[in-house]
Amino acid sequence: MWQRQEVQALLLSQVRLVSTTRSRPRVALAHLAYLLLSHLACALALAPWVVRALRDPRQWRWIAARLGWGGTELPGGRPLWLHAVSVGEVKASRQLLARIVQRGVPVVLSTGTVTGLETARRVFPDVPVIPWPLDLPWVVRRVLKRVDPRAIVTVELEVWPTLMRLADAAGVPQAIVNGRVSHGSFVSYRRLRWWLPEFDRLTLVAAQTPAYAERIIELGVPRERVRVCGNLKHDLSEAAPESACLELGRALGLPERRPVFVAGSTHDGEDEPVLRAWLAAGGPQASVLLLVPRHLDRVPEIGRLLRRLELPFVLRSELTGERRQGSVVLVDSMGELEALFGLADVVFLGGSLVPVGGHNVLEPAAAGVPVLVGPQLDSCQAEADALRLAGGLEVLPDGPALGRRLGELLADGGLRQRMGRAARAGCEQLSGATESTLAALDQAGLLEAPPLDCCAGSGTLGSSNPAQKSAPGAHHP
Repeated sequence: MWQRQEVQALLLSQVRLVSTTRSRPRVALAHLAYLLLSHLACALALAPWVVRALRDPRQWRWIAARLGWGGTELPGGRPLWLHAVSVGEVKASRQLLARIVQRGVPVVLSTGTVTGLETARRVFPDVPVIPWPLDLPWVVRRVLKRVDPRAIVTVELEVWPTLMRLADAAGVPQAIVNGRVSHGSFVSYRRLRWWLPEFDRLTLVAAQTPAYAERIIELGVPRERVRVCGNLKHDLSEAAPESACLELGRALGLPERRPVFVAGSTHDGEDEPVLRAWLAAGGPQASVLLLVPRHLDRVPEIGRLLRRLELPFVLRSELTGERRQGSVVLVDSMGELEALFGLADVVFLGGSLVPVGGHNVLEPAAAGVPVLVGPQLDSCQAEADALRLAGGLEVLPDGPALGRRLGELLADGGLRQRMGRAARAGCEQLSGATESTLAALDQAGLLEAPPLDCCAGSGTLGSSNPAQKSAPGAHHP
């Protein structure tokens, strides 16, 4: 339920918006509609959470934390609030967060999914991690007061109108790093720009590419606040430690002299073409197949597919160092994909034979392994193009083409080595985004502790703080 002062503040802010210009009434009504709809949406979202909590009492803590109650002990000293919505963004922020912490800046990390929360706490054991609050005024106010951030930095582009308006009213600068806007998102945002015009509240946007930067500018961020800093994921292109790969190889019972083919992050509709490609390339006589679905809830479904194809298989969770010869390893564990890439001789990366958009092609390339992908690469086109030009990645149109090329690679160790070296070299050419992003944050003053009274704010929705909008040193993309 809304508290009385929240309703009063909301109504007052809408009146002020309506009274400013002739175009403002539509914006004010849009804000009000968003607040009403967001409460309805959150109420609907809470229902399945409550059902899960009735089965698992630990879920109550997740619900309470999303509502801004209780949770992790937070640092003092006006921390930087870094938000990474899910697992991919948590991993992407790894080096940037480490560099910020090295400079003595206190950090609070938030994420919007349970898997993201678990990953964040594993990757950053010394950093407080909290769930991202629901975008409701009474929740956002509570969390802003509790965190008391010097700045809010979001990894990749997300728009949370209530938090953005309340943080702006409180004088908390906001930034986007690793900013990207896909074509579909750009069309949607541009259609709604008049409805929820929040982009001009951003102090800084560090975009991945010049093309993304231009889209962000067109959405309403002033050009002087936008910088092109590269993709933070490019700086994660480090192979897993050799010791971790060797330990995992022993656990999987891999033969020493047989090539290993890893099919990683596969999606629904890809497993059968990949399995048939592997069989066409010689099957168990030519290589060992490690099949790693993107989502573990698909493991039973893939098991049924393997039985239908009469392929013996064993689950990763059942292996302790012995494996039936010729059996496929169906990986039903999390957090081992990078080490599996380190064991591979050839990698197929999923999400690319079906319209998903692909995944991070730099992860297998960093291990010095030839990378094979399908044609659906919207989410990683720039990286795939760079690796393809370097000679470390090949785009194949379908399963039969994958089978033919896989057979050639498995039969030619020299070709595998040349492609692997080219893949690693391509990764190295793409690095540097962490340093550029850190410099942009520094030049915008977002890493400095502000005066103690800077976030007193008026507590009124919809106000702004123009003095904090300029990003010093920002340049045109």
